[in-house]
Amino acid sequence: MYPKNLNARNAINGKARKVFPWAELQSLLLSLGYEKQEMSGSRVRFYHPENEIKGGALKAVKDHFEQEGWL
Repeated sequence: MYPKNLNARNAINGKARKVFPWAELQSLLLSLGYEKQEMSGSRVRFYHPENEIKGGALKAVKDHFEQEGWL
């Protein structure tokens, strides 16, 4: 799953990143069950088909944000 790869990369780098690459954000959202909808031009919308994110996915996002120092 995506967060494991991210954790390994951050362990190698030894520091939190100040930018979040678009490709990684897409990968993270898709791995958490979000669906991608292409809009006009370069616009993209992500939405979750359910009203809630289940525990494991929510924990993965929280852990990532804590690791990056955003929480």
